[in-house]
Amino acid sequence: FPQKFDSLNIYSTSMNKEIKTLVVHPSNSGDEKLPTVYILHGYSGYLKRTLTQDIRSLSGHSEEMRMIFVLPDGNYDSWYIDSPRLKYETFIAKELTDYIQKKYKSDQSKTALMGWSMGGHGALYIGSRHQETFTAIGSLCGVIDFVPFGKEYGVPKLLGENPEKWTTYTAISQINKLKDTRQKILIGCGTDDILIAQNRKFHEQLISLNIPHIYEERPGGHDASYWSKAAVNQIFQLHQFFTSHD
Repeated sequence: FPQKFDSLNIYSTSMNKEIKTLVVHPSNSGDEKLPTVYILHGYSGYLKRTLTQDIRSLSGHSEEMRMIFVLPDGNYDSWYIDSPRLKYETFIAKELTDYIQKKYKSDQSKTALMGWSMGGHGALYIGSRHQETFTAIGSLCGVIDFVPFGKEYGVPKLLGENPEKWTTYTAISQINKLKDTRQKILIGCGTDDILIAQNRKFHEQLISLNIPHIYEERPGGHDASYWSKAAVNQIFQLHQFFTSHD
């Protein structure tokens, strides 16, 4: 492929460590300011897996759509939140975006945040809280509320053992922030996914609050065979959205 892959170690001041990040961008962008899509992997994910399993066709879309894809490492189970231990919300929304915008001269008015599973949670949670940074949000089979099963997925080491203190860190807890948003919101889930009930409820609550969004269901479970196809569909929708706002 003619597009370029940059493997970076981006220093996070808030966490005092480097975060592995992969950037996929067209080979000849010149002074062209390109849209940027930040892609958050799921629980236990990592960068190589994103390209080889989760979105195998991602590498060809950067050149075709003239878009930059930024894949930060989510530290296995960070949940992309600011906790006493880790500051991944700060890293994604501030440090990473500042770095990318300076290094790649990206179009700040065309910036999306998307992800699946834990990354879908991250996209909704961070995106709703940083509307000045992200003009579009995409969630695929996202974890809308991790409280019911968080003990098995690393939440106690981030937020302590008391689930009552976890609720303000869930995606659902941020829904009211979207009431007056101008962001494009895309939500998808597989009909056989263990999280389909959460996503349907979130969709219904968005409707009740009169928050514009696109919600899609298609056959599939909570696995890469579903989100690898659904992610490409969202990327096409984001491309269309950005193109229509030229």
